[in-house]
Amino acid sequence: PESESQPIISIQTSHGQVYQTRYLIAADGVHSFARKSFGIPMMGNRSMQNLMNIHFRTNPKLSNMLMEDSDQAMLHFVYNSHLIGAFVCHDGRRGEWVLQVPFFPPYQTMDDFSIDKVRDMVWAGLGVDRHEANECDFDVLSIRPWTMSSLVAQSYVNKSNNMILVGDAAHAFPPAGGFGMNTGLQDAHNLAWRLALVLRNRSNHSIANSILPQYESDRKPIATQNAALSVRNYNRTLRIAKACYLDAQHPALLTAMLGSPPMSLLPLETRQDMFRRLVRVAMMPLSSLASLKSSLHANHIERNVRSILESGGSLPLVFPKYEIGFSYEHDTAQSKKEDASADTKGYYPRMKVGHRLPHVILEVSRSSFSYAHEDGWSVLETVSHPADTTPDSRFITLTDISSQLRRVFSYETPVFTLLVLGPLTASSLASMREAIDDVSNKLNTVLVLVNILSEFPSNEFNESVITLIDSKQVVWKRMLHDSSVRSDNPRNAMVIVRPDGHISSTEFLEEGEVIASTTVQKIISQGQGLDSAVRK
Repeated sequence: PESESQPIISIQTSHGQVYQTRYLIAADGVHSFARKSFGIPMMGNRSMQNLMNIHFRTNPKLSNMLMEDSDQAMLHFVYNSHLIGAFVCHDGRRGEWVLQVPFFPPYQTMDDFSIDKVRDMVWAGLGVDRHEANECDFDVLSIRPWTMSSLVAQSYVNKSNNMILVGDAAHAFPPAGGFGMNTGLQDAHNLAWRLALVLRNRSNHSIANSILPQYESDRKPIATQNAALSVRNYNRTLRIAKACYLDAQHPALLTAMLGSPPMSLLPLETRQDMFRRLVRVAMMPLSSLASLKSSLHANHIERNVRSILESGGSLPLVFPKYEIGFSYEHDTAQSKKEDASADTKGYYPRMKVGHRLPHVILEVSRSSFSYAHEDGWSVLETVSHPADTTPDSRFITLTDISSQLRRVFSYETPVFTLLVLGPLTASSLASMREAIDDVSNKLNTVLVLVNILSEFPSNEFNESVITLIDSKQVVWKRMLHDSSVRSDNPRNAMVIVRPDGHISSTEFLEEGEVIASTTVQKIISQGQGLDSAVRK
């Protein structure tokens, strides 16, 4: 499959069916057969911890008892003399829960997690007396071991640029923070428009060779960043355990000791029994937590835990900086060292290359209605523009403007957007239109011209130009703040926006500068990352 003369990939299923494809999206999980077939290794820590996932469903009565408090949490960390584990509440009202319990093979086996033993663990963790909880019960749906890891694929695309890794096939994180699925969705969002553009230009191999490797240069640094964050989050969850005088390193030291001479000379069954006994002894002090007032030891643990929680040292669940503030700044994304204390820092919009466009609400000029069906525009209700009082006004958000314009015009192809800030002369508009038509034809795609002004123009061009009004000049001010301009009084600014809403190119134009078609074409092709394809 890596041969230049054989670009077709053949796939054979477990049922013997054979498929042939020009492009393969490998979304087949962390144990990806496709990734292994192309010899792409995963880099990182393969075994941070072994755990047992216990999926169970509570009956209605037990569900109601557990959910009496409407402010129920999603994660419940339990430390008592019978259980150390984390309950994940997927849907408390419907009784969907998962209990994660540390698992230490080979000194623990599946026999330690039989149905009866697992039921005892769940009851011990729920804090419900099964004998007093009349008619309360639950069903164990599955008991499965898994290994927590922190891995990122060495490459996301094969040498022929026709096999692309997505989701868990490309990365695996500790679940703390929930970044596994979020990162996978971002992968798909970044890849979809690229592949659509490649498929629309099948005869132009330079497009595939240019645009698909950029998927890796965009997404791999983000995965590496999120993997590191997830590891930090996992370590945050261990702080409570340490406050209870439980150290995650102790079981590792114990298993290492049992696996080394002279202990390793003992039969495995003997070492398994020793491990179980020592774990029970280590958990015995936690029994004092059942009665906080009767034990100085328990009171000290309580003070330790409260100190962590009140200082914000536990696991946070919101990370705006990473969730919506991630950017594709290739020169800095991999090299900068993250400050753990800033993990929960807020999201600050930027008008810079690699960043998503900020969320700014702009009014659509009435003349723009004629270029699309009026119902295609969104009617956004805002504090200053209530939807029920301004029925004739139309607004659009700058974030994801490319996908919004695709919906407005019902385009079947991915849409790039050329934002032009400031007034346009007739000659400038003609140059831009010429460049847009040339690039659009060469790439078989759509590029929509959008002019952002501070006020409604007195004379609008009779051209297919979307005019948006930014009366407070929020976008312009953001551009000046985030960019290095060549003069103190630029007349225009050009911004190329990709189909996924990220900025790919920016340029300021000085007062009096002539906008030539070749200049615009260069900015557009650079913004699309397809300079060589456009030249051809």
